[in-house]
Order: sequence, then C-alpha cells, then structure tokens
Amino acid sequence: MMWEREDTFDFKGKYINLASVRSNPKPYGGSRPLIMNAGASPTGQAFAVKNCDALFCTPTGAETIDQLADGIQHAKKLAIAQGREIDVYSVGVVTCRPTTKEAEEYHRHCIIEDADWSAVDNILAMKDVRPETVGAEEFTRRRNHQAHGMGGIPIVGDPDTVAAEIARIAGVGLRGIGVSFVNYLAELPYFRDEVLPRLERMGLRENRI
Repeated sequence: MMWEREDTFDFKGKYINLASVRSNPKPYGGSRPLIMNAGASPTGQAFAVKNCDALFCTPTGAETIDQLADGIQHAKKLAIAQGREIDVYSVGVVTCRPTTKEAEEYHRHCIIEDADWSAVDNILAMKDVRPETVGAEEFTRRRNHQAHGMGGIPIVGDPDTVAAEIARIAGVGLRGIGVSFVNYLAELPYFRDEVLPRLERMGLRENRI
C-alpha cells in the first residue's frame, strides 16, 4: 500500500494502527520488490506461503540436496493448495579448494575439529535442543549440522565439484542460495575466479562482463 499511494493515509489493522503514513522514495522503477520471509517452522512457512513471493529456509533435517528437495516440494505444495506459487531460497556453505582433498581437509578442520562447540550448544539450547529433549543421537546430528554454517547445505570440493553441486541445487527447484564461507576475505576471490565462470558456462549465471 505504501509503495503504491502518493498521498498520506491512515491504517487500522488487527495488530497495528498507523496515522499519516507516507512512503518516499518508492521502490525503484515503479515496481513492487520481491517480498521474502525467512522461516523454518511450520508457522513461518505458512506465513510466507500466504503472504510472500518467496520463502528463505533451511528445512529441518535437510543435510543433503535430496533432503533439501523434499523441503522445497513441501513448500511449493503448500502454496499450490492456496492457489499460489512461491519461490524457495536457502543457504549453501561453500568450502572450495584447488583439489577435493584440500577442501575436505579444510572443511573437517573448521567444522569438526575446531568448531565453536560452546556457541553451537548455546544456540541449540535456546531452541530447547538437548540430549534429554531429543535424544543423544539426534542431538549429535543437529549439533554437527548447526556447526556447519547454522545448518546450511554443505558444498565441498574443487571448483568443478562445487559448480556441479550448485547445478544440482538449482535442479531440485531452489531459486537461489545465500552463499556462505568460513573466511570470506580468503575464499570469496577464489570462488569468484574459479566457480562463477563455470556457472556462467553452465547457463546458471549471466555473464556480467
């Protein structure tokens, strides 16, 4: 409403009342921007499906691309049931090195051997995820998953492998990913130089040059 109206207006809703509302400047180009909601819980996903263009989530238990695909299809089916369509986005945690062996070793070093387990345990505790509430085996699984970029999809390997994994992610219906690294300053330039050109050649990314 604020993006479409030029005049000042009042709004009375179920939860908020606003007086003399005005929005300026308006979205660029006179178009409505994409509205995205982040949510992994059933409540959060239901809100996105009903009100938004896109859902950003890391589906609970999705540790592989196949498991991610199940979460994507679930969200899309919820939207179809309401006569809508929705795009799904997620996060991919990239560990890319010249060889797969180097990438796996660095991934193990950062995510397993030297993970900040105190921080991980505190985050899980805020969600009431403890051995006594979910069981020892499930707690260990969630603990390891959380250490990996707050539960993002692991994308580990050399540039060819990483590009192929991103292609697989696109192939199961994910509209896009927020790319995460352990060390952005050290890793992003290599990803830019080695992986992005591969994605362009695969038709997954526009050539910006």
